[in-house]
Amino acid sequence: MDDKPIKVLLVEDDAGSAEIVKALVGYDSDVFEVEWVANLSDGLSSLNDSNFDLVLLDFGLPDSEGLDTFLKLHERSPTVAIIPLTATGDESLALKAIQLGAQDYLFKGTISRQLLTKSMRYAVERKRGEEALRRAHDELERRVVERTQELSAANAKLTEQIAERRRAEDELRRLSHRLVEVQESERRNIARELHDEIGQLLTGLKLVIEMASRLPVEKLGEHCHKAQVLVNELMGHVRDLSLDLRPAMLDDLGLLHALLWHFERYTSQTGIAVNLKHTGIESQRLKPEIETAAYRIVQEALTNVARHAGINQVKVMASADAESLHLQIADEGHGFDVRSSLAAGQSSGLAGMRERAQLLGGSLVIESAIGKGTVISALLPLE
Repeated sequence: MDDKPIKVLLVEDDAGSAEIVKALVGYDSDVFEVEWVANLSDGLSSLNDSNFDLVLLDFGLPDSEGLDTFLKLHERSPTVAIIPLTATGDESLALKAIQLGAQDYLFKGTISRQLLTKSMRYAVERKRGEEALRRAHDELERRVVERTQELSAANAKLTEQIAERRRAEDELRRLSHRLVEVQESERRNIARELHDEIGQLLTGLKLVIEMASRLPVEKLGEHCHKAQVLVNELMGHVRDLSLDLRPAMLDDLGLLHALLWHFERYTSQTGIAVNLKHTGIESQRLKPEIETAAYRIVQEALTNVARHAGINQVKVMASADAESLHLQIADEGHGFDVRSSLAAGQSSGLAGMRERAQLLGGSLVIESAIGKGTVISALLPLE
């Protein structure tokens, strides 16, 4: 208990009984402050206006009778201690009040100063203890709710991370499978080139040499010329095959020179002019994997233009800063439905370009619509 007086509200309609209670409590006026009202209505009003610690409540009031009196007051101020003052024979009623929240009960005819003040002190202490326990319980419940929410959020985040990791693993497996497919496709193309072009030229050269061995000397010059033509064609095919696999200029001089060489070769083969704009790549060498990916993306995009766009000019933009390399290949050709093409797997080239960018931590965006041309944008981080 602190030094602050205990504020007591006495709700008693009998003035004589009220005076007796006030007189008994008056011996401890420094401990208790008593306010008296004669009916429940005034008592409820007083509870609204002041902070009382204890109510001494008569069950029989002009405006309320029995247990209903206690229930109305307790409902109005559940944190205030209540001691019913009962007449002889109302013990069962008092016990029900205790079961419903009263701290004690006193018989009017047997009240003594010591009994009254002791009961009042204990009632206030118990009520304060109950309220402290309730607040502690509420605080614990609040903390449990907060902790449960934190754990739920952490669990949701962990679930999301697990799902993201599974997606990454699935993507890695898909890319690995795609890599094997690309390798096998390149091997088939090289094998076909060796068999169909170089193999035929070698066969022709072999026949020319065999025939030359059976011809008279005066006719050897003609067959030597044929052999020379075949050797020149053979060397050209070998050179083209080597350049298609990887142009030496990309390693020796860098991305810009390799692109310029490729554009000149591309235009001579397809008749499609390439309009190049570039910034930041003419004065620096990028990492080999960046230059290779950029070159292949542009190469594949231009191949698609030649196959499907139906135009005679294409625009290429390449710009680099300290953080990234940005590529853009734009044409005003026939265009296509990007989503359906990728979903149907109709273009391995588009998927390959996107995979090259993703493997370097970058991104590739394809914008196109039927009849509205195509724009391919790639962003490759340099670090």
